[in-house]
Amino acid sequence: MPTKYVKSSNTVLYTLKLRSWRRGSAVRSADVLAPFLCQLFNLSLQHGCVPSSFKASYITPLLKKAGLDTADVRFYRPISNLTVISKLLERIVSLQLVKYLKDKGLFPDLQSAHRAMHSKETSVLKVFSDILLALDSGNLAMLTMLDLSAACDSVDHDTLL
Repeated sequence: MPTKYVKSSNTVLYTLKLRSWRRGSAVRSADVLAPFLCQLFNLSLQHGCVPSSFKASYITPLLKKAGLDTADVRFYRPISNLTVISKLLERIVSLQLVKYLKDKGLFPDLQSAHRAMHSKETSVLKVFSDILLALDSGNLAMLTMLDLSAACDSVDHDTLL
């Protein structure tokens, strides 16, 4: 019997409701869709293959910063919007992966991304606390910051693709 990666359609149902599609027909039809989606996701994960339709997205150009020349295409960032079903599969895999990493103690203590109750704010507070502790102990403290906000702008997308 094949491995079940998504334990039951209740997992799909819960994730559908969790994703805040409250007003959409997906939630109104969740009880009907959940068993089908559960089987589809299990087959996808079992074979290690994501259907090509899950990879299709709508790309919306978004101006990088207010005040930039709207006529210059260099000042736009492409935003990809995936389908609801692909985002649902992504969310289920993410929840299971995070649970596994947490249960096995594989998350670094100071990792903030992909963790409940951890955020940029908690990271900043940790750094600030470490600096204050160093200064209170009579030590010197130095902070080096690196702004990577424009790092993607320097990638040659033709080479990447």
